[in-house]
Amino acid sequence: MIVASAGHVDHGKTTLIRLLTGIDTDRLPEEKQRGMSIDIGFAHADLGNGQPVGFVDVPGHERFARNMLAGVAAVDFALLVVAADDGVMPQTVEHLAVLDLLGVAHGAVALTKADRADAARIAAVAADIAALLAPTGLRDAPVFPVSAIDGMGMEALRTHLALAQRGRAERAQNGNFRLAVDRSFTLSGAGLVVTGAVLSGSVAVGDSLMLSPAGLSARVRAIRVHDDAVMQAVAGMRCALNLAGDIGREDVGRGDWLLAAAVHAPVQRIDVRVQTWRQADAPLLHWTPVQLHLGAAEQSGHVALLEGKAVAPGEAAYAQLVLDRPLPAFYGDRFILRSQSARRVIGGGMVIAPAEGGQRLSRAARLARVRALDAPDAGQALSALLRAEPLGIALPDFVQARNLTADEAAQLVSGMDIILFQQGDGTLALDGGYWQALLSRLPQALAEWHALHPDAIGPSDALLMQRLRAQARPEVLQAAIRWALEQGVLVRDRRLLRLPGHSPQLQAADRELLARIEPLLRAGGLRPPIVGELAAALGMERDALLAFCERIGRLGYLEPVAPNRYFLSETVAALAAMADELARASDNGEFEAAQYRNRTGIGRNLTIEVLEYLDRAGVTRYAGGRRRMAG
Repeated sequence: MIVASAGHVDHGKTTLIRLLTGIDTDRLPEEKQRGMSIDIGFAHADLGNGQPVGFVDVPGHERFARNMLAGVAAVDFALLVVAADDGVMPQTVEHLAVLDLLGVAHGAVALTKADRADAARIAAVAADIAALLAPTGLRDAPVFPVSAIDGMGMEALRTHLALAQRGRAERAQNGNFRLAVDRSFTLSGAGLVVTGAVLSGSVAVGDSLMLSPAGLSARVRAIRVHDDAVMQAVAGMRCALNLAGDIGREDVGRGDWLLAAAVHAPVQRIDVRVQTWRQADAPLLHWTPVQLHLGAAEQSGHVALLEGKAVAPGEAAYAQLVLDRPLPAFYGDRFILRSQSARRVIGGGMVIAPAEGGQRLSRAARLARVRALDAPDAGQALSALLRAEPLGIALPDFVQARNLTADEAAQLVSGMDIILFQQGDGTLALDGGYWQALLSRLPQALAEWHALHPDAIGPSDALLMQRLRAQARPEVLQAAIRWALEQGVLVRDRRLLRLPGHSPQLQAADRELLARIEPLLRAGGLRPPIVGELAAALGMERDALLAFCERIGRLGYLEPVAPNRYFLSETVAALAAMADELARASDNGEFEAAQYRNRTGIGRNLTIEVLEYLDRAGVTRYAGGRRRMAG
């Protein structure tokens, strides 16, 4: 359990922690000299449960509020400190606001300097504290009058902390490792050491980690938890990591993160649920400049509201944080917003998901996406997102945003009605119900085509996909067509698609002329005769034969490779297979036109015509002077 102190300056936070642990958290010479905490300090003590409780002592002066915010980023229990003689003061109120906005719901109040107040004064201050806590998550926190002079109340407070530790459920060890760095230094003989709170996952000696957002790699040489050498640290602990690798003291500092390499993906746009402080002096307006505190990091940026133009004090809304510099953020991370001048707390909230990615969404679409993702259970969030985005979602982006390990992601998907498709280097996830609806839509769309073109064989894959492009992504449609062909729902005929019961009927004269053309084209192999050569062989006028080929080509009986070249479907299929052979033989799945010319032996000009036709037909894809298979 990690306990953080909070409260006004000079109310006795450091003294209280020293009495509980025997450790003075003021380590800086200036702190010793001034008798005032400037930076966060750390201590620990075994309160009788056999496991140490970690304490974070934060400065109370408003000038050091940023240091206080770095210290309460990952705490389990709040120890609010109020002096009996002073009572509730400005930083008492602000520190409580920070704890509440961070979602801290377990804590206690130490009413210090109780020896300076009589019973009536203690009762009055306790009543003020109860009123202050009432609208917060700490409303049930007990109050313990204590004194550093005679030790009054210390045993009761210590016992309560021990009971809280005993009753606290162990933090789940799921997710990839993440540590919020709050200190870094070098030790003689050891090298670089960083300290911080482990927010998720676990780390072991020998593990490789990534410093984020810098993107530098490091290896864990040693781990210490509460000054003891250990082989592993897990979520809920504070630890010190001794690092090796191409990383130095100048590379890492407060606000950085140490992560499992799989989740190193810093972003500058983060979708969030923002909550304004009930005592804020003004509404939070769209595009308000702010200081963001997330983990131990402090970052400037703007708040872009996704609903409405302002958020009144005490209200909540969905928004997007647009930051000046990238940082890693994941679902469930809590944050605090302060004014641009960093003089007052504006609000806080919770990260829903990184907002960056390949697609640009409208404000309404972004809001629908954020609402869907705002669910504690990953399965519920994924189901809601698939309903909100029926065309499918990039599964790796969801896994990254929820900080799921590979095993956790596989287990999640295996228990859901989800269809997965390969999409470039990633995976596209589609709701199973939507997939079934799409499979039902395919034969309907083909029947509609046949009704409009009764004498045609059917559309090409590309034409059918074009009719359904608003209902699914290309890779999903390709998979649906493959499934329908395998199940016999659709039939492949001359590289075209038709329903099993569809029988196109050509007029007798068209059937006769086509029967005369086909042997001539077949005899030409991969280089069939052009229209003029066909016309001469058939004793026809070129223009009349060209008009016939154009009409028959539109019906699907011939393939218009070029304005004066028509191929049989079987010839085009053979040429496509040769392109596939070249792509499979290549290390990167690509091939050049010259390689295709050499493989087919059809000559340079015809090679270009054939490849451009394969591009138009959706068989190949051209980019950067090379081609790859599009299927």
